[in-house]
Amino acid sequence: MSGLRDANPALQLQRMRLADADEWAEYAVLPEVRRFTSSTATSVEDLVPVIDRSLGTEAASPVLFAVRARPGGRLVATVGFHSVMPHYRTAEITYDVRPDCWGQGIATECCRAAVRWGFTVREWVRIQGTAQESNLGSLAVLRKCGFRYEGRLRNFRIVRGVPCDYLLFATIPSDLAEDAR
Repeated sequence: MSGLRDANPALQLQRMRLADADEWAEYAVLPEVRRFTSSTATSVEDLVPVIDRSLGTEAASPVLFAVRARPGGRLVATVGFHSVMPHYRTAEITYDVRPDCWGQGIATECCRAAVRWGFTVREWVRIQGTAQESNLGSLAVLRKCGFRYEGRLRNFRIVRGVPCDYLLFATIPSDLAEDAR
């Protein structure tokens, strides 16, 4: 799909559609999923505008991919980019996984595929990722995908009314070349 190769044969990645909102909401609004994010989504109605923005045609529009399991096609994750800055050719990666699929490497595989897509299709020169220090799973994904730690962003995001620090990681195309060696 638009240059995004599927991470593995058991997964299918395709652009997110408004029709995916109900299935995404099945898990995206759960407290255990929201716990480590700044998401304010509590219903499918909150996710529809997020998907709608990703369907925009402007260069700065966010990008979202639905990740479906094969066979059956159940939505198991999303991966994409927000904070897209076309002038600087940068973006921030985002991903989430259905809780009953945690620990299976899905986020890592999808993150790798999305980063390759961002560098090759969009020709971005930097992709960053942020995570709360307590989000050990996301920190591991970023590290496994070759992101390098760059520092602590103090009071970076308001999470359910509380300013929270985030750790900043980033990768650039030459990092992928180094990791391939």
